[in-house]
Amino acid sequence: MNKGTVIRTILAIAVSINTALAVTDVTSFESDTLNLIYKIASMVVNFIVVAINTYYNNDYTEEACIGTGYTRLLKEQKKIQNGEMIGEDFFSEGDNDDEHEDI
Repeated sequence: MNKGTVIRTILAIAVSINTALAVTDVTSFESDTLNLIYKIASMVVNFIVVAINTYYNNDYTEEACIGTGYTRLLKEQKKIQNGEMIGEDFFSEGDNDDEHEDI
C-alpha cells in the first residue's frame, strides 16, 4: 500500500469513530451551542474525508497497485501522443517502425 492509501484509511476510521461518538452524545459538552457546533463540524469533516476517499484510488492489494501504475502510464502516453508532454511514445505504432528491422 502506498502512503496516501494508509493515511486516507486511518482518517476514514478516525472520522467514523468521531461521528459515532457525536451522534450518540457520548462526547457532549455543557453548552448546547458547543454541542451543536461539534456535531456540525463532525459531519462536515466526515463528508470531506469520505469524498476524498471516494475520489482517490485506494490500492489495498499488490494487483491494485500494478493496475494503478499501468493506468498512470497510459495517461502519460496519451499526453505524449497529444503533444501535451515531451517524451517518446513506446506503445503506439509509428511511421518508422521498419527503421530498426535489421537489429
